[in-house]
Amino acid sequence: MSPLAAHSLLMDIERAGNHIVAVGERGHILLSADEGRNWQQVATPVRVTLTNSFFVDDSFGWTVGHDGVVLKTEDGGKTWRKVLDGNRANEVMLAHAQARLAAFEDRIETAPQDQREELEAELEARTYMADDAEAFTDEGPSRPFLDVWFKDRNEGIVVGAFGLMLRTTDGGETWSAWYDHMDNASNFHLNAISRIGDHLYIAAEAGTLYRSGDWGQSWEMLESPYEGSFFGITGNARGRLIAYGLRGNAFQSGDWGDTWEIIDTGVDSSLFSGTMLNDGSVVLVGAGGVSLHIDASGQVTDTRRDASRLPLSKVLESETKGLLMAGPAGVHADAVTVGN
Repeated sequence: MSPLAAHSLLMDIERAGNHIVAVGERGHILLSADEGRNWQQVATPVRVTLTNSFFVDDSFGWTVGHDGVVLKTEDGGKTWRKVLDGNRANEVMLAHAQARLAAFEDRIETAPQDQREELEAELEARTYMADDAEAFTDEGPSRPFLDVWFKDRNEGIVVGAFGLMLRTTDGGETWSAWYDHMDNASNFHLNAISRIGDHLYIAAEAGTLYRSGDWGQSWEMLESPYEGSFFGITGNARGRLIAYGLRGNAFQSGDWGDTWEIIDTGVDSSLFSGTMLNDGSVVLVGAGGVSLHIDASGQVTDTRRDASRLPLSKVLESETKGLLMAGPAGVHADAVTVGN
């Protein structure tokens, strides 16, 4: 607990019923019942940086962070307990990789000779994944979770660095490795997961984008408009998406991500968070305190920089104050008029 928690680095802010929950460095979690004017810190079982959070209703929520931790609340953020850490996550990933490798080796043993050459090429990839999982287990809880999404109180997915991806069907009490449900042989960082309409999207490293139409059971890799990392995707239920990432790069799609066109942002600051407003406009925020307002056609209509030039990690629409933005100095309101 810290008297300065409300003014420290906060990575994410989410709405849970009629209050807002903020998470950040040193395991800090804070609640606000008045749109961010006042904050109350709550106790947590960890002291690592918490990177993101997600609430399915006003009671059930999860937050993830460094050292592979996942915390769960069932009372709207007032109390939290740890349901996963990096050591256990590594064990789950390793057991899954070893089981897949053993099953594939058995398959090769019984395969016709003319099929073995092709199968042995895939065996090499599975051997690499098992060796990689073992190396992470030896290293310890070094991989952070970067984002979390839940369909309901039971079914959810967490994603993170070096291809880390796990799924739960019991609210986080137990977890299954899920990395083999997508094509990510290079173990790119999975930076963000979000629901848009009836699809899930993952924004990843090296220009990689994924889409799922079956709530994460399977993932397709989309044709990417550039090779730099994406940090997030926002959009609406009509299929309009905006993906954003390194050095001011942002791209717009009107067909659920099948095709993309570049947005001239006019900045070279990396963009870390975005939200689509009710009028179809979008606000993106990022490094150097930059905030961009993009209209429904994809044109930047307003560019601002916070006087502190400190990076902004999250933007959230406020019911009474326009926009709330989180960063190294806590949460502050922005004077941008929503809808302009």
